Formats: sequence, C-alpha cells, structure tokens
Amino acid sequence: MYSGLAVADYFVKRCLERGTPITNMTVLKMIYFAHGLCYALMNEKLIDDPFYAWPWGPVERNTYDAFKKYVARPITEISGKKNKELEEIERNPDMRLFLDSLLPLANVDAFALSRKSHEQGGPWAVTEKFHEIDDKIIQVFFTARYGRTGRKE
Repeated sequence: MYSGLAVADYFVKRCLERGTPITNMTVLKMIYFAHGLCYALMNEKLIDDPFYAWPWGPVERNTYDAFKKYVARPITEISGKKNKELEEIERNPDMRLFLDSLLPLANVDAFALSRKSHEQGGPWAVTEKFHEIDDKIIQVFFTARYGRTGRKE
C-alpha cells in the first residue's frame, strides 16, 4: 500500500512529463478511482489513507492539502513529500502499468469525474458528508462493478 499523496505525485509527475495539465480536483478523483479499481482488478488495497465524502466527491486529505494552493489551476510540481514511496511505485513495473492505464482520466473534465464519483449507491453517495468513507464499501462497490466477474462494459 501507498499513501494517497505518493500515488498523486506519480500521476502529477507523469502528467507533467506528458504536458497534460492536472488540477487538484482531478488528481483527487484519479487516486480514488485507482484505489477502487486496484481492489477490483488486483484484489488488493492501493492507498492506506482514508477518503472522505466531501461535497465535490471523495477526498484524501493529505493530497488535498498538498495541492490546494493551486485552487483550480494546473499543478506545476509534485509535492515532494513522499519521494521514497514515489520511487517505490516507479520501481514496480506492474504498479506503473496499472497507474499509467489511468492517465487518460487526466484529460477528462474534473466535474465529469466528480459526477462519476457521485454515482448513485456508490461509496460517496452512501456516506454522510464530511465523514470517512468506509474502505470496505469502496472495495465491495468497485469489485462488484468492475471486478473480473462483474466488469461493466
């Protein structure tokens, strides 16, 4: 497992390398979807930090805090707070492949990603606002929706 901020830094770094602008809101949704899809596709937990049900969707606080200074502007550099974990991710070819498969989400409108994270019956929707989203709910939802036997096309 990794911190949400290490995974966010990976996405930010790859987006900067590709010249793809990424905002705090987008990276927050990307790490949420990566976390849920890791359960569904690899049957393992990706992010050790909790997600909270904030009004615009699931939020991992450390990532939010690290990039909130950008408001809605593109992030211009990684946080640099989780370099050791970022290096671990970069040394893991399976993890890089998995996370890189989600990079196209950086091109999706942040509000569209937010709407997707608000899916009826989903973890955000069934959690009281500003409370921690139960990780078991994330696991069950994503596995049922996108897992090997329940993949939605």
